[in-house]
Amino acid sequence: MTLTVALLGLGTSGCLDDLALPPLPPKASEMVHYWHFNALPTGTLTAPIPADVSKLTGTDISYPGSGAGYMDQVSPGSDLNAQLAQPAGLGLRPRNPANTRELIIVAPSTGYEKLVVSYAVQRSSAGAAQEEFYYSVDGGTTWIIVGAAFDVTEEWMVKTINLSAITAVNNKANLRFRIKFVGTGADGASGNHRLDNLVIEGTPPN
Repeated sequence: MTLTVALLGLGTSGCLDDLALPPLPPKASEMVHYWHFNALPTGTLTAPIPADVSKLTGTDISYPGSGAGYMDQVSPGSDLNAQLAQPAGLGLRPRNPANTRELIIVAPSTGYEKLVVSYAVQRSSAGAAQEEFYYSVDGGTTWIIVGAAFDVTEEWMVKTINLSAITAVNNKANLRFRIKFVGTGADGASGNHRLDNLVIEGTPPN
């Protein structure tokens, strides 16, 4: 048997009125996925890289395409954007030529909205001058670019992609992100980008 309790209050007219409860406070943003890369193995990374910390299953990072480019670990990484007291440790290094490859991040957002993606990044002197950031809600069939290409410096920096106003990425089991390496140097035989502390945050809906 279910017991229902009605909350009543004394209204201004002296009659019993329904007592209005205050609205629930908005839920806070929380970390959904986190790659700190500190457990990367040595050598060429050919297998997809799952998130080090995640509230959902089915995450990975890969570097598909053609040509001689590949991924490996870089040491040291960065402590910029680090979470959970992680040290600088290792980072992820996608190597040139990068113009024929793309970094694919599989990151479902099931149960979350108002997403924000952030990561530490730097390039080598011969690495691609810029990156582009895309999202796909259909598992990578179609891609939408977010903003314009942005410069990547030779010093570690934090790049933040605020998707909180893009409702299309909310609550998507097949959400993907893509980073393309563009501009001067992307087609070089040497050079690379280094990424660390890739964080995807979201808010559970009220």
